Amino acid sequence: MRKYIIAAVCVLLCGFGTISAQHGRDDFMEFYKQRGVEFNKFKEDRAKANAEFTEFLRQAWQEFLVKAGKTDPIGPVPDKPVYYGEQPAPSGGMHGLPSGSLAVPAPAPVYAISASYTEGRGVVDIDFFGLHKSVPFSASMKLPRVTANESAVSQGWASLSDSDYLTTVEALDALRSEHSLSDWAVYTIIKQMTDQVYVEEYINEKILTQMFLLTQLGYRARVGSAGNDLILLLPFDGQIYRTSYISDENNTDYYIFGYTRLNSQTPLYTFTEDYPEAVDKLNLVIDTPMKMPAELYREVSLDLWSKILGEEVTVPICLTGVSFTLDYPLMDLEAYHHSAVDSETSKAILRAVKYRILKDDMNQAEAVSFILNLVQKGFAYKTDYEMFGRSKPLFIEESLYYGENNCKDRVLIFSWLVRETIGLETVMAGYQGHVACGVKFTVPVTGDKFTYKGVEYTMCDPTYIGAPVGATMPQFRDVSPNVIEI
Repeated sequence: MRKYIIAAVCVLLCGFGTISAQHGRDDFMEFYKQRGVEFNKFKEDRAKANAEFTEFLRQAWQEFLVKAGKTDPIGPVPDKPVYYGEQPAPSGGMHGLPSGSLAVPAPAPVYAISASYTEGRGVVDIDFFGLHKSVPFSASMKLPRVTANESAVSQGWASLSDSDYLTTVEALDALRSEHSLSDWAVYTIIKQMTDQVYVEEYINEKILTQMFLLTQLGYRARVGSAGNDLILLLPFDGQIYRTSYISDENNTDYYIFGYTRLNSQTPLYTFTEDYPEAVDKLNLVIDTPMKMPAELYREVSLDLWSKILGEEVTVPICLTGVSFTLDYPLMDLEAYHHSAVDSETSKAILRAVKYRILKDDMNQAEAVSFILNLVQKGFAYKTDYEMFGRSKPLFIEESLYYGENNCKDRVLIFSWLVRETIGLETVMAGYQGHVACGVKFTVPVTGDKFTYKGVEYTMCDPTYIGAPVGATMPQFRDVSPNVIEI
């Protein structure tokens, strides 16, 4: 799908350029003709696939059991940090929840997502967390009322297939490519578009349009019927938590997104095969940082880091990214580790840390000890519930923006700094309610160690404040960690 759309767009753009030599014009016209043939073939194939899927949707749907969202294995973290040399104090309230004085919530990100639709123009104007873009949306794409049954959904799919939908899909694909948008960003934009195109009560029309656009972009998606409402069903390339789901006949989990709250008593009906041209599950790992203009960055001062490093440390933070990830789905911790860090933020942080390591001529053990101390003392400690009122691990940029975090977030920053500045391998050491880090040193070091797949790792705990390399929190000294590769 994507290669044909991009090729067609490139042809149209290049076609207006000046070609100086006659053979150049001939070559271009031959290329233009060939690409035109390929794109027409793609449109014919897509029209055939849409027509066949229209008939498939008309068949009787099957009933599936709605399952409650899965619980993340780490769970809530302690409400206070542990200091080296002190026994952990008993919790003053429910584990992982704020106790004592009222917590001050994290500062709200600057930007939000919004959109407006002008039907006469056939355009949706989108404000994607500070990035302003326009996406065409033909009046021919607007669905009439759709009821939540097989026949109506089939008719709606046929209507969308006969509309001028390709201009919208091309624009979304170009936007995705230009700004390196993640799969979740694409879904977020599509949802915001449909929320503006249709009035509030047109739930089924929004859901079916969302599914249609996602599948035309190559993402697997289904709709289901629950009572009088359609539900969007999305499979992910990885685990997500606290979101209801169904499992299909192949044990693939489809997570429920929509405008209607469901429970296990609500029957949900859907079809059993994905749209044939859609092969990709949504991937929540951010493989490539978003590409945003300079005006959407802000310099953030890291006061605690400045005291430790002995010089003022400021880092550019993309406010679009921080605003966007505020409501990111809850996923496995390793997915945060596999996500790329914004290039501007990364350069500033790594430059400051590497400079200090080189300036003080630190050896391997000294460098890891320095990074451990930096992460232990470079942030205020707060639980997710104190900051957001819910479970929410932070991406690295978010920790730097808020200046507050807990063990799940500090392990991410610590392991990233060790990997990028010293080049050592790390793993997570998971416990119920806590995570620490294991470092594979290439020189002898003293302290607590554990073995995973025949490799020895030395314990490093970024939330055990003041603890040296090789120190394990007292309550976990006799507990074998659940090792998570990162």
